[in-house]
Amino acid sequence: MTADDPVSLAVDRALKPLRDDAVRDVEAILDAALRVAERSTPAAPRVADIVAEAGTSNQAFYRYFSSKEDLMQAVMARGITRVRDYLQHRMSKTDDPAAKIELWIRGILMQATHQTAARQGAAVNEILAGTHGRSDTRSTDASAELCELLVEPLTALGSVQPQLDAQTVHEAAMGTMRRHLLAHTSPAAPECDHLVAFCLRGISVGA
Repeated sequence: MTADDPVSLAVDRALKPLRDDAVRDVEAILDAALRVAERSTPAAPRVADIVAEAGTSNQAFYRYFSSKEDLMQAVMARGITRVRDYLQHRMSKTDDPAAKIELWIRGILMQATHQTAARQGAAVNEILAGTHGRSDTRSTDASAELCELLVEPLTALGSVQPQLDAQTVHEAAMGTMRRHLLAHTSPAAPECDHLVAFCLRGISVGA
């Protein structure tokens, strides 16, 4: 069967209301997890509190997530995806490759300066830090897509290793952002300016 054959179309129509309900349930649980994590930090949030905050049930929770760690990894992956979409939109408004890279770096650092995003991001990072750094393919894939946004402007600037340079810029910006999140601080303007200048200078020197 193909996606557009009559049977598949009929099944898709029948399942759409269930799929829409499932999406709403998952979004409610993810949003609730952020709010509860923010309130409970440095303690890890309890599933019971997340379920109550989302207005759902344990049965619904475990229908979508195998554990609290699985949920927090999903929260992290969704957050990275939202940042990627935001940066992609911002970067599309200029044709200047250096400006694209600067927008990317400043957009990452802004996650540690926006008060609500910073508190929630710090809470999620602290929880995941307690899992001994176990990786998750959702977060890894979302982070790779975020990093990929740098490849085109780096290539335009003459980078001979744009993938490697993108990874280096990604690690520098994300490392700075996470350091501030875990310390509950915000990067000051001179630090942001320095990181942007350092990365652009490194690209120029290494080209």
